[in-house]
Amino acid sequence: MTQRTAWNQASDAFNSLHEGDLSLIALATREVTALLGPVDGMDVLEIGCGAGDVCVELARWGALVTGVDVSDSQIALAQKRVESAGLPVQLLRADAADLSPLPDASFDAIVAVYVFPYVAEMAACLSECARLLRPGGRLIFAQDHPIRASFWDAEMQEESILPTRSYFDDSPLRWNFAGSEAAMTSHHRTLERWFSLLHEAGLAVKNLRELPLPDGWADDPDVHEYTRDIARYLPQVLVIEAAKR
Repeated sequence: MTQRTAWNQASDAFNSLHEGDLSLIALATREVTALLGPVDGMDVLEIGCGAGDVCVELARWGALVTGVDVSDSQIALAQKRVESAGLPVQLLRADAADLSPLPDASFDAIVAVYVFPYVAEMAACLSECARLLRPGGRLIFAQDHPIRASFWDAEMQEESILPTRSYFDDSPLRWNFAGSEAAMTSHHRTLERWFSLLHEAGLAVKNLRELPLPDGWADDPDVHEYTRDIARYLPQVLVIEAAKR
């Protein structure tokens, strides 16, 4: 199954699962937009725009926004959101590792929230980001902190309270998206690997943030035991800001 097919199948389940201000994606989005700062008049690309909520918000703040996503279903939802908002957001269905329809040096900033773990050809993706950024332009992205992969129990299809996988194991993780039949593949990269990939693409790290769970999130007695017993003690979200050299 390709990532395009998988995300078409998982689209509705993903959007339902990550509603609300307490999700890790919401936390990551707030951090990314805070690092981005004022965007009025800026050309901004969002890779993995999903249903378009971030694109619309950035456009409301005055950015000239382009959104790309591998999923036809997500682009269709984003198009409806953009049309409802009446904002001039350009949307494109494209693979993150091949953004050839977009011209060189056309963006001041690129953002991606919980997208890059699903990109197999990460070197090609970062090379595309460097090509698309203007000199000094920034790439800001967020995802699960790499340490979380060590607690993924592939057999149980859930996170364990004990490490089940080496942090240095870079083989793909395969799992089924909750609430759908989508067979997903994600890719674990260590912090060292991220620094190497960014450097090789001509991008210099300016900022690295390791975010804990939102306040009070792990105190709910109904949360999964990994969240209650382990996640509160470890960073859960990684945010990196890098600039084109």
